[in-house]
Amino acid sequence: MNPTCARKRRCSGLCGRGALLVVAAAALLLSGCGYSTSTLLRKDIRTVHVPVFENRTWRRGLEVDLTRAIIEELKLHTHLRIAPKQEADSTLEGELLDFEQFTVRKTGEDMIVLRRAGATVRFRWRDNLTLSDIVPSQTVRETETFAVARAEPLESRLFQEVAQRIVERMEEEW
Repeated sequence: MNPTCARKRRCSGLCGRGALLVVAAAALLLSGCGYSTSTLLRKDIRTVHVPVFENRTWRRGLEVDLTRAIIEELKLHTHLRIAPKQEADSTLEGELLDFEQFTVRKTGEDMIVLRRAGATVRFRWRDNLTLSDIVPSQTVRETETFAVARAEPLESRLFQEVAQRIVERMEEEW
């Protein structure tokens, strides 16, 4: 047998096995990390009713902005459909406990450059069929610093962050 032919056969066998090992290793790495493309919310709950959150602060109208942000977050990042109370499998309810904002930095001309806002929200997610809590009462606290030059209202970004934390806590525990 020609030594060159034997070397080629040995290389093609090794190269084939090497490629197989690389593919197998990649599959193990990707599957073993705990990542999933499926939702982490309960599968038996398909709809949620979100009444306007209560507002325990002196600033009126914040509860509407907060509720709107939570509904948008649910629509964007969950399989849940927003439904009227009578048709919903579950209810997400809560209250805005505290809202504060203050100046962080001013210019030499006394113009506000940076502001900070904070909000504390208590919520619970309830199964409407069993009347038991899916997520018992929990409190979320978020603080954001904003450049005043931004056109977006101060509360909008803050309530988006609060909504993200609430939806994260609605996910099943690992």
